[in-house]
Amino acid sequence: MSAFSEYRDTGGLPQAIEISGAGTAAANGIYKASEKTYCDAPVYEHMDAGGDFKITREPHTNPKTGAKKHGWLLGYQKSPLYGAPTESLTVPSTGWKKFGGEVPVPEVAVHQWLVDIFFARADDAKAAGDTAMERDDWNEACRCFSEGVDALKKSGERFGDPFRNRAALLLSRRAGANAKMKEFKASFRDAVTALELVRGLASAELIAVEAAKALGCRDDAQAKKVLEPIGTGRILDSGAPLVLRCVERWVNDVVDMFELGDPDAPVPIPRHLPSDRYLESMDDKTREEVLKKYMPEFFQQPGGTGIIKDPTECLAVMKRWEEVFVSQDFQQRRKELWNRQGLNYPMRLQQTKVLIAECLANVLEPLGFAPGLPGLTRAAGQMQVYWSKDKACATKALDLEELADVSLADLM
Repeated sequence: MSAFSEYRDTGGLPQAIEISGAGTAAANGIYKASEKTYCDAPVYEHMDAGGDFKITREPHTNPKTGAKKHGWLLGYQKSPLYGAPTESLTVPSTGWKKFGGEVPVPEVAVHQWLVDIFFARADDAKAAGDTAMERDDWNEACRCFSEGVDALKKSGERFGDPFRNRAALLLSRRAGANAKMKEFKASFRDAVTALELVRGLASAELIAVEAAKALGCRDDAQAKKVLEPIGTGRILDSGAPLVLRCVERWVNDVVDMFELGDPDAPVPIPRHLPSDRYLESMDDKTREEVLKKYMPEFFQQPGGTGIIKDPTECLAVMKRWEEVFVSQDFQQRRKELWNRQGLNYPMRLQQTKVLIAECLANVLEPLGFAPGLPGLTRAAGQMQVYWSKDKACATKALDLEELADVSLADLM
């Protein structure tokens, strides 16, 4: 049995080395134990530069005595930059000397586990963010808390209390800083994510409620209804809990629900896309270009951003629909469609919906609804809220159904 195996059985050799302050700046960074071994010790590879920078245990044979000794080398493409003589199977933190590298020699920190480095960085970032909050520097606080979240992303951890508690606190703090800057969507996103990680985090729940109200939530009762599913693991991607695009999508849907002004509207269902975790590091423009090119099925235009906010506005829109439906052009096209041979009922209904969407384009698109059926579906869905409760809207809905020869409910 090798010395490496014996050491591993008693707790294992360190899994990560942190290099800083080296005169050869490119050598600085985190080195992770790879699956390779040499001279009974792990081969450590730079996490960003891959195999170009390595820390390896190397043998040296004295040409006069034939005695073999060992040491550790930090090298670039097999050229030694710095080294430390020792028989230890553990990378030494002191005793390093300059070989082919630039002065000064590096500071070397040895960590038993890779996660220790990133947890320490996350803790430092939180402390720095808290200090910025104390002096009301909200931008700097957000930057620090984001650094902490990024450190946790790199840790390789996804589960366990040490990870979840750190992530929840960082996100709750960032939510508070975003709220101070009146970035309420970002604040709500971060607070919701913190609550998904640690449901009982009171500070995050308070921020979530206040952010929801700033985004249009009617009262505490509606806020409670929206927050009810949070913490069940439905919103976050459990395999990548700090990838927040799925949360952002849900937050946008919730804001749309708030703008409808309907207290009985159902809470939106979270939508997860496989692309979220793989494109997280891209900016929005680059991500959009990649999705359009390689995953068009995940980049279909939704119903738009149009909102019919109350019965008065609904009735006004319905009157404009009426102007279109009574026009000679629409009635002529409707009759031609009705007289078309070879269409069964589902086919005729679909063609009627297409006709209505085309004819209402100049009404719906200026209001923010998407072209075609998606925009028509979104508009009809919002109008249903009012024709179900408001007498004037209900009466006008009957008029429109008679003119278009179709149930408005079928347009959704």
